[in-house]
Amino acid sequence: MVSNNTTMAIHVLLESKSIIDILNFITQEVMIYVPLVLVILGFIGFIGNVFTFLQSEFRSNTCCIYLLVGSIVDIINLIVNLFPYFLAAKYGLYFPWYISSSMCKLNAFLTMFIPHLSINFVLMAMIDRFACTCSLTSSVRRLNQLKMIPWMVGILLIFSGLASIYAPVLYDKAFGVPWCMFTYVMTASIFYIVFMGFMQPCLILIFVLLTYRNVRRSRRQVGRTNLVRRNRSRNQFIVMIFTHVLTTAFFSLQWIVMFTYVSITSFNVSSYQQLTIIYDDPRLVRPLVIGTLIHDSLCTFRADE
Repeated sequence: MVSNNTTMAIHVLLESKSIIDILNFITQEVMIYVPLVLVILGFIGFIGNVFTFLQSEFRSNTCCIYLLVGSIVDIINLIVNLFPYFLAAKYGLYFPWYISSSMCKLNAFLTMFIPHLSINFVLMAMIDRFACTCSLTSSVRRLNQLKMIPWMVGILLIFSGLASIYAPVLYDKAFGVPWCMFTYVMTASIFYIVFMGFMQPCLILIFVLLTYRNVRRSRRQVGRTNLVRRNRSRNQFIVMIFTHVLTTAFFSLQWIVMFTYVSITSFNVSSYQQLTIIYDDPRLVRPLVIGTLIHDSLCTFRADE
C-alpha cells in the first residue's frame, strides 16, 4: 500500500515537472517571438491600408485620411511599444527608457499616449461618417471639409496628451530590473479603465448608432429607386464600422481585466510584461484584421457610385 502511494506520488511529481518544463520552454523559446510576429502582421495590414487609402478616389475622403493616420500611429506603436520586447528578450538589447526615472516616465507616457491617439483617430473617423449622414444645412457637416483635418488632428493630439498625463505621474523606474512599474497601482488602474477601457469604445459606439439612425431616416425620406443597389455597400460599410467597434472594445476589455487583476493581487514586474504581450499587443494587428473589410467596403462604394 505504501509502495503504491509512493509510486503515485512520484508519477504526479514527474508530470508536474514535465508541465512546468513545457511552460518554461514556451515562455523562454516561443513567447519571445510573439512580438516579432505581431510586428510583421501589423506591417502587412498597414501596407494594405496605405495602398487602399492612397488611391485617387479616396485621397480627398476625410474618413479615409483619419483611418490612414490612425494606421500610421499604429505602426509607431509597434516600433516604440512592442518591438523593443523582442530585442530585449532575444538579444538583450534594451532601449534607454530605463536608465533614469525621467526616461522611464517618458516611456510610460508614450505607452499610454500612442494607443490612445490611435483609437481617437478611429473615433474621429466614426464622427466623420456621422457628419456625412447629417442634413446638408447642419453645421456638423463642416467636419467633412479637408481644411478641418489639421484642426481635428491637433485637438486629438492635445486630448490624448491630457488623457495620458497620469502615466508619468503614476509610473517610475523599478530597482533591480529594466522595467517601469506602477507606484500607485489602484489609481493607475482606475485612470486606464476610465479613459481607454470605457470612454473611447462607448463614444465610438454612440456615433455608430447615431450614424445608423441617420441612415435609416434618409432611407425613409428618399425613394426606393436605387435602394436595392445601395443596400450592399451600406451594409458592408456598417459591418466594417462595427468591426472597428468590437475589436477596439474587445482589446480594451482585456486591458481592463489585466488592470483589475494587478490592482487586487500582488503585483509582479515580470508577470506584468508577460500580460502586456498577451493582452495589449494583439490590438496592434488591428490593421490586418480590419484592412480587408475596409478595402472591400470602399471598393463596393466606388463601384456603386
